[in-house]
Amino acid sequence: MEGDDEIEDSGFIFTTTDERRIWIGGSESYMFNKLEDIALSSKPRTPALECRISRALEPKAVDKNFMTSRINWVVQSSAVDFLHLMLVCMKWLFTEFNIQGRFSISIHDEVRYLVKSEDRYRAALALQITNLLTRSFFTSKLEMHDLPQSVAFFSSVDVDTVLRKEVHMDSVTPSNPHGLEKGYGISPGEALDIFEILRKTNGGQLSEKTA
Repeated sequence: MEGDDEIEDSGFIFTTTDERRIWIGGSESYMFNKLEDIALSSKPRTPALECRISRALEPKAVDKNFMTSRINWVVQSSAVDFLHLMLVCMKWLFTEFNIQGRFSISIHDEVRYLVKSEDRYRAALALQITNLLTRSFFTSKLEMHDLPQSVAFFSSVDVDTVLRKEVHMDSVTPSNPHGLEKGYGISPGEALDIFEILRKTNGGQLSEKTA
C-alpha cells in the first residue's frame, strides 16, 4: 500500500490517490472488493458469461457515480447467467437421457419443471447435476478451486403434483377450508436431498433402464 493510505475506524482502507475503498477482514470484504473491481473496470462484465453492462453506466460515462446500481448489476446479472446456464444444462440432460419434461417457470431463486411422472426422480437427479456443473463453472471462473458439498448440491429438490411453496403445505385458506389433501385428494409431495435422490435412481443413474 502507498504511504498516504489510511485505515479508518470504520474498518476500510481509504486510498487518497484514487479515492477507492478497500474492505478488509472476512470473506465478505473479499466479495465486496471483487464486486467493486468489476463495477469500476473500464468495460464491466459478469465473471461467468462476460455479459456487458449498459454503456450508459460504464465508468467513461458516469465516472464513479451510481455505484450502488452498478454493484447490484454485477450481482443480479450474474444470477441471470446462473439461470441461463442451468436452463441450457437441463435441456441438454433431458435430451441426452430422454427425460420427458420441460421448463415451466422461474421464481426468484427457484426453477420449476413439468415432468412426466415416471421420470420425476431422474429429473431431480438432472437438476442436482446441473447445479453441480453450474457451480463448478462459476467457481472456476472466479479462480476458486474448491466446491464444498453443501454448495455443490441443492439442500433438497421438491417433487410435487401442484405448485406450492413447500411440499407439505396443505394450503388451508378461507376459500379452501378443507385443504388440498382432504378437499381435493392431493397428497403431500417429496423434498429429496442428494442422498435420497441417489437411492431412488439406482446410485445416480440417469439412464431410463436403471432409474
